[in-house]
Amino acid sequence: MKYPDASYFDRPVGEQLLSHFARRDAIRHATPLLPFRFTDLLALFRGADARRKTV
Repeated sequence: MKYPDASYFDRPVGEQLLSHFARRDAIRHATPLLPFRFTDLLALFRGADARRKTV
């Protein structure tokens, strides 16, 4: 197991978490909220609507 440096424990908790928050923020900004284009979403909903009408 890899243990952190002793200087890590001398820092306040908020400062310890800054690197974690920076990595998480980078991932959140790089990942789209919806993994589809808008036209793909419309086609998906139209397909579901058409299937509902045939049943």
